[in-house]
Amino acid sequence: MITHELVMSTTEVKPITLRVVDLQASETVTDVTITHTPPSGSAITIQESIETPDINMLFGPFGLAGHHFVLVQAEGSNGSKPEALYVIQVKDAGG
Repeated sequence: MITHELVMSTTEVKPITLRVVDLQASETVTDVTITHTPPSGSAITIQESIETPDINMLFGPFGLAGHHFVLVQAEGSNGSKPEALYVIQVKDAGG
């Protein structure tokens, strides 16, 4: 699993592109599951679109300061299941 670290503010919205490099020749990304785990409270829904080999996502606004985790689980047409974890330090927009 690949891990990415980001810093964002509570009000920020950021486009993210994940290039899936674990695909076999001529394999495509057929599905993606994205799970957001906030430091407390409710998770947000991450918008996504698939353009093999890329998964385009829109992170935020997270609204709550602290460490957020976003797990991206892709599914390839040949059965591969690459994963990436985003560790996001969200800081209060006011300071």
